[in-house]
Amino acid sequence: DTQSSTSQTFADVTGMSVSITPSSTSSKILAFGYCSIAYDNGLAKAAINLVRDTTNILIGDAAGSRQRLTGFVYVQENNYAPVPLQFNFLDSPSTTSATTYKIQGTKNNASGTFYVNRKGADTTVGGASSITVMEVAG
Repeated sequence: DTQSSTSQTFADVTGMSVSITPSSTSSKILAFGYCSIAYDNGLAKAAINLVRDTTNILIGDAAGSRQRLTGFVYVQENNYAPVPLQFNFLDSPSTTSATTYKIQGTKNNASGTFYVNRKGADTTVGGASSITVMEVAG
């Protein structure tokens, strides 16, 4: 499915959510996949975060004033092609309750639109994204 947003706030990406119920509190969960994102405004950044329930779990260092992200694409002028941002993370949720892993996305500029599974400024080019989780015995 495709999605677009003009918000500068992280929001759930449609179809990029999966739940798993670990069999033991010592189990680890391997979350992996990719999210195909684009932006329709040159010299802008679009970003994703991998989230467990409501917690960002795969984010960059907070040194200085850096925004903590799972991944981002910096769009050069006149280059609106979708970019598959990959993620791969071995999580330790320490629970036997149902746990949801999801991707959230946003844009980082006041103007323009953030897209998932399509080219920025062009509705004729589609794409696909995927998220998979599996339990690893602890």
